[in-house]
Amino acid sequence: MIDNNITTTVDITQKSKSLTDDLSFVSQNILVYLPLIFFIFGLLGFIGNIFTYLQPQLCSNTCCIYSLCGSFIDIINLSINLFLNYLSVKYGLNMFSSSGLCKFSIFLMSFFPYLSISFLCMAIIDRFAITCDHTSPFRRITQLRIVPCMIGLTILISFLFQLYAPLNHGLDPIIGCASKNPTLTSIVYIIFSGLLQPITMITFVLLTYRNVRQSRERVGEVARTSGQNLRNQFIVTIFAQIFVTTFISIQWIIVYMYFTFTLNYPRTFIEFSIVFFVFGLSNNLYYLNNVKAFYISLLTSRVFRKAFVGGLNNLYRRYIRHQMNVSTVNPNTQTRN
Repeated sequence: MIDNNITTTVDITQKSKSLTDDLSFVSQNILVYLPLIFFIFGLLGFIGNIFTYLQPQLCSNTCCIYSLCGSFIDIINLSINLFLNYLSVKYGLNMFSSSGLCKFSIFLMSFFPYLSISFLCMAIIDRFAITCDHTSPFRRITQLRIVPCMIGLTILISFLFQLYAPLNHGLDPIIGCASKNPTLTSIVYIIFSGLLQPITMITFVLLTYRNVRQSRERVGEVARTSGQNLRNQFIVTIFAQIFVTTFISIQWIIVYMYFTFTLNYPRTFIEFSIVFFVFGLSNNLYYLNNVKAFYISLLTSRVFRKAFVGGLNNLYRRYIRHQMNVSTVNPNTQTRN
């Protein structure tokens, strides 16, 4: 009986050590490169978004303007928060050498992800407003002259909502850059980033869907004009963006809540290894919010694809025309020589 217990204990210990080694191997050889992979795909998506949204048929669309602003914030967040974090982990760079740098870095880590999703909120609010009746006061925010004010308001609100992060953080001589009140900071973060934004987006998704259904019932599917089709062109795309964003955000918030509120619970070494591995993976996956926009738009929006392909065709025709001009000039030059 004693031999069986000893054998069982040894087996469990070996399996635990094997699992810990596997998680460590994945973290050091695979997980550590996720930020670099996400940054590359995010950069390609950013270039694609800029190229497409600046096409003549889209550049005056208010929803596209908010999406374009979100693309700029996405690449800034990937460059500052994700890529620099990758470099700091890979090469041991110290990103929190002073209290001021600690507060500033924490602010950037919270502000840019929040602002990115805020512009997605503005895109769905814009689509909601465009589906309202022409007499509705919400229609005013779809006017081009109002867009700069809405962009400024979005940045201001995001800035104010994220001020708690630098105010509650500081440089501790023992543990480094950390929150002065971790529980309060975690609760505020969960409310603002984990609950407020997804609830706001889903609410306007439902309101927009209601407006579209009511519009179809009033006008009829056959009698719908091309103007109405153009008006609703990016609704499906924004819906898809929001559902994916909500899923990515919720999975991160759930892991963050579990990690934060059970941090002081007694755990075995293998349990700590699993928790830290899942936390790191979930945190990296959260940055998919800043990568996905171009690819989802390409898959879900016919108008977006048409503008993208049309822009590429125009570039190709310009290139061919330039090559033909060069080939025409060169023989003339050789003849004169």
